[in-house]
Amino acid sequence: MTGFASTQPWRQTAGGPGSASPSGTPWRRARRQGGFTLIEVMLAIALVAIIMAMAYGGFRASVRASNSGEALIEETNRLRVVQQFMRRQLMQGRSLIIEELQDGEPVRFHGEAEQVRFVAPMPGYLSYGGAYVQQFRLEPGDEGLELVYYYAMLNGYESGDIDHVTDGIVLMEGLEQGEFIYLGVEEDGSETFWTDFWEKTDRLPLAVGVLLDMDSPRGLVWPDLIAPVMVEAGDTQRRREIRRASDMLVPRGARRDGGQRQ
Repeated sequence: MTGFASTQPWRQTAGGPGSASPSGTPWRRARRQGGFTLIEVMLAIALVAIIMAMAYGGFRASVRASNSGEALIEETNRLRVVQQFMRRQLMQGRSLIIEELQDGEPVRFHGEAEQVRFVAPMPGYLSYGGAYVQQFRLEPGDEGLELVYYYAMLNGYESGDIDHVTDGIVLMEGLEQGEFIYLGVEEDGSETFWTDFWEKTDRLPLAVGVLLDMDSPRGLVWPDLIAPVMVEAGDTQRRREIRRASDMLVPRGARRDGGQRQ
């Protein structure tokens, strides 16, 4: 009829509302959302944690190796510098009187197993001019023995000044044991001998040996230091010298048994 909307019977069309698939399920299926399951996420986190732990462990190992290498280089350089300094000072020993004993005998050189005292010039950067009384001494420290260096000007020196004028300078520390030994010659010049106590204080020995045992966790070893004394002391009437290279060799047992003779 005119004025009324025409009506048509409602028909189901394929795929229209209310249509069903041949299996009877709704047309719009719930689509599976993209992503990872909880197990996959946990596995990924575990793998990342393992990789980070391995990387951190490798970094720490490299840092420790670097620090250990730097410490070894530093200790090696220190050992080399100390040896060079001691050799230089001992080789420049002078036949000058340090003090006099009660009987009037002059002391030009004092040597024991634990210490050595002598006169020599100082390096330019430490010296104020003139000769210096110098002493290397082994003293007990917090972690074993320490090699300590003392010095005092010879001009105006009085007995005992070297222990009070300046504080000792620690050259080496953490030593297990050590000693100083001295190369002497018989009165007739027939043979040389090593001893850990120098009796002839009015003259200098042929050479001074410094034997130290280091307690180093890195395996550092102190090479035996043998410093020939170049200046003749006290005995100007007779020429004294080292005639053979074997005179400079430290015999077996001299490190522990004083007065060893070749």
